[in-house]
Amino acid sequence: MIEKAPTAHSASSGDPTLDRRYGWAEAAFKEGDAQACVEILDQTLAQAYHFTAAWHLYGLAQEALGHKEEAATAWRQCLTLDPNDHFGARLDLARIGAMAAEDATSENFSGTLFDGYADRFDSHLTQALHYNAPELIKATLARLCENAGRAFRFATVFDLGCGTGLMGEAIRNEAGFLAGCDLSPRMIERARAKTKGDGSPLYDKLAVAGLTAFLASRPDASADLLLAADVFVYLGELRPAFAQAARVLSLDGLLIFTVQSHEGEGVVVGEDRRFAHAEGWLRQRLAETGLEIVSLEPVSTRQDRGAAVPGLLVAARRAA
Repeated sequence: MIEKAPTAHSASSGDPTLDRRYGWAEAAFKEGDAQACVEILDQTLAQAYHFTAAWHLYGLAQEALGHKEEAATAWRQCLTLDPNDHFGARLDLARIGAMAAEDATSENFSGTLFDGYADRFDSHLTQALHYNAPELIKATLARLCENAGRAFRFATVFDLGCGTGLMGEAIRNEAGFLAGCDLSPRMIERARAKTKGDGSPLYDKLAVAGLTAFLASRPDASADLLLAADVFVYLGELRPAFAQAARVLSLDGLLIFTVQSHEGEGVVVGEDRRFAHAEGWLRQRLAETGLEIVSLEPVSTRQDRGAAVPGLLVAARRAA
């Protein structure tokens, strides 16, 4: 199932008549008539070449008809009109093999997507998708601490891509200072509204920022635990994030994260518009950026249409 962000950016042609035609095309596509959708949009785009939302829908309809070259051309036009990629055209190009997945990260699309998702995020994720990454991460951390003979306690914790704070709620009792970052302002608002049992804020610090930029702003060796619960599914190339993590981690600190995985090689974008990283690729990127794996295990952190989505849970530390 393809995730779509709200189309607030370039969603209108500026002409009510053409906007109605777009609505008809969208309805035809949703009803399974991709050919009718294409025919309506051919007329619409002839009069409104700047209509970014129509180009994105045109690409989806052409893809449904098996016309991948035409779909790729439409999505490239989206990027020409909207280089900031609020429609996720890079992800679509990567899905059909027209762009390298490592180059397809679209932070503006992700931020827009989750701004529209914030109000129902917790209930949808935990109830409909059976999301369990925070519980799995916490259990793994408890096991690693026990095996290492150390207390299950981390002085400074950064929750990367914190969303509404589900991971923060899970780890709060084991964290001294807890900071979170997320691209979505509305997600941060929801996280900021959450409190501990004594009524004080759940997080000690929150920032609207991408995780790599957030890490880049932190001092060397300033974190004892870095958490990334299902956030790397929205990033293709992870080398910059891993490199910053290696710099920010304290000597005994841990980076722990989940990803979606696949049996092939490298990085791919699935039909759900999320990135899946192969185990071998992850091992190579972690080693290249000065991190060594402490634990790696197959997990599933969510379901898609009733089926478990394959993934990995990885813990790493600074290499000796």
